[in-house]
Amino acid sequence: MYTSEIYIIKITPYRESSNLYEAIAKDYGKITLIHKGIKANKKKNSLELFSPYKINWSGKGNIKFLRDHEVMEKLNLLPKHNVIGMYYNELMHYLTKNDYHIEKLYDHYNISLRSLQKSDNFLIDLNNYEIGILILTGHYLVFDTDANDQIIDKRKKYEYIPDFGPKVVQNGKETYSGETLAALSGHQSYSDKSVKESRVLMKRLIDYYIQPKKIKTREILKYISL
Repeated sequence: MYTSEIYIIKITPYRESSNLYEAIAKDYGKITLIHKGIKANKKKNSLELFSPYKINWSGKGNIKFLRDHEVMEKLNLLPKHNVIGMYYNELMHYLTKNDYHIEKLYDHYNISLRSLQKSDNFLIDLNNYEIGILILTGHYLVFDTDANDQIIDKRKKYEYIPDFGPKVVQNGKETYSGETLAALSGHQSYSDKSVKESRVLMKRLIDYYIQPKKIKTREILKYISL
């Protein structure tokens, strides 16, 4: 029997009376749990998204058995937070593998979700979540130096080559200011311009690393006021 803190990121009905949960478990990574007989027993409640749970589970196969659970805390998320959280979940689903331990994966998700409650700019939260999960899942990201190991110059323009990093350019269709790259690296605050440019770059990088998959919740994000 194992004990862990988890967040559910995906719920799938399984047969007539059970649920499958895709979950991020502290100290384990992503796991799949079966909650047997949940729909046939009115005394049992289905686990929910965006709530931290402490659970007991067993099994060493691809699907673990949920034995017991308790809610650790109820997060007070607004509807727009839930939409962003759904995007977090979808990205987590695409970028992680089952039963592959990634240190700090749970902590990154937990901190990212909680930061939505006190956020001043959700677009920056999206950047922070995306950068963190890409790095944790082994993807190469660098924003503070260019491809020649030179410190980013805020006055220059750069293109960003996935798996290599920024490259100084004079002209180009997809360029980003040094100011934007400095903001993404955490070396300076975001301006309105760098927020806008950073979202274009991060969407491009996410698409590159999850191809050929498509982010469905991105369509919903268009209709909420960030």
